[in-house]
Amino acid sequence: MLVNRLLFIFATVFLTVSQSLVAAPNFILVLTDDHGWSSFSAPMDKNLPNAKSDYYQTPNMDALLNKGMRFTNGYAASPVCSPTRYSIQFGKTPARLHRTRVQGKNRADHNQIAIPQVLKAIDPRYRAVHIGKWHIDADPDRYGYDQHDGVTKNREGGFDNNRQRQWDGYAEDDPKRVHSLTARAIEFMRESVEKDQPFFLQLSHYAVHSNIVYSEATYQNVGKREKGKLHRNQAYAAMIEDLDLSIGTLLAAYESLGLAENTYLIFTADNGGMPVLPMQLNLGRPYKKGLNSPLLRGKWDLTEGGIRVPFAILGPGIAANSQTDTPVVSYDLLPTLADLAGSTQNLPKQLDGGSFRPLLNDPNADVQRPFDGLVFHFPHYNRVGMNEPHSAIRVGDYKLIDFPASNRRLLFDLKNDIGESTDLSQVEPILANKLATKLHDYLNSVGAEQPQGSGSWSRVGEDGKARTHFFKRYQADFQ
Repeated sequence: MLVNRLLFIFATVFLTVSQSLVAAPNFILVLTDDHGWSSFSAPMDKNLPNAKSDYYQTPNMDALLNKGMRFTNGYAASPVCSPTRYSIQFGKTPARLHRTRVQGKNRADHNQIAIPQVLKAIDPRYRAVHIGKWHIDADPDRYGYDQHDGVTKNREGGFDNNRQRQWDGYAEDDPKRVHSLTARAIEFMRESVEKDQPFFLQLSHYAVHSNIVYSEATYQNVGKREKGKLHRNQAYAAMIEDLDLSIGTLLAAYESLGLAENTYLIFTADNGGMPVLPMQLNLGRPYKKGLNSPLLRGKWDLTEGGIRVPFAILGPGIAANSQTDTPVVSYDLLPTLADLAGSTQNLPKQLDGGSFRPLLNDPNADVQRPFDGLVFHFPHYNRVGMNEPHSAIRVGDYKLIDFPASNRRLLFDLKNDIGESTDLSQVEPILANKLATKLHDYLNSVGAEQPQGSGSWSRVGEDGKARTHFFKRYQADFQ
């Protein structure tokens, strides 16, 4: 009897473990570059019909939204690319990581635990691959990637920082490498299926960052279409639509390889889209008509146009054409993937993100994070955006933007004012002070970079005071 009982217990445990191993989910993270929230032909928010392009046609990215769940309040961790990429890997804010700009004196501590290492600790069978733009200073193999392209940056995507060439646009057979990157991703997916091995695949596109590159066929096809009032640039439209074609190829492989039953596919961007085309050094002047409408401004700024991005997921158990308005952010990805993989134990310390897994079953659920609120930090002058150091915090529907150089604040009710047109800081001073205190307490707790520490606090006028031209122009623009 005892022997039989022991055999039964062993068999039960073995079966449970085996089933757990077999059921280990796969993850595909598609990360695009400089991709605006309203750049699909389907709205990112079904309740806002104008939250889409009036020119671009993106049937495949639309299909991704319609087959899964779209996050109307999905955020990048930063208004520029590199800090967000760090944030994704480590589940922490750029402020905590001390990586708030693409280049410069600030460098993150690379003694961190990344997504592949977390997944492999849950199940050693996981293989991790990174394809495309990395833009982190350390090699991906340091963080558990089994295959990768190395420390790639914008140059591998055809960026040459030639202003005329950047924005005029030109044709190539494989624009921004969208098709070759996708082909390699599909080959890895196929190999993983054949080996019955769980995987994490991050496909990081160079599109739609400048230079503007497109295929001639797509460019000619777009040219047959009437231009919109919001979006009118034929070359840029063609680049976006070439990206869309590659997404269609990926989705077809996702279905044909039988991955839909056990694979989560997440789509998002590293920061908001370009505010205008061609790009201009506007020295802090407001953009009267930005490309990310109904959001304000774009890349380089902590306005919604700079940090609210396309964000969607499809996978097992996720209702088609579902939507959640609960805010999520790039640094939620690590704890979410760990949760979906079966464990939230022994996660890296000092995480800022929380798992948004509850939202997949209940769109009205909350995301539990160690800190109540989303924090954004950009302590730099940069000439192309606000041109003044600023930080932001979102708690509930309210968002505060803080300008330490000028000791001023902006407060917005995003539920009723998605375009950030009405400053409530004087109407709701108690709330503004409360959010400012909460923001400063967090930044102080993580030793966030101050402008003088990042090499940009010295930008002052002849009177010795910090230049605050942007803020004044911004205030005048909507008041």
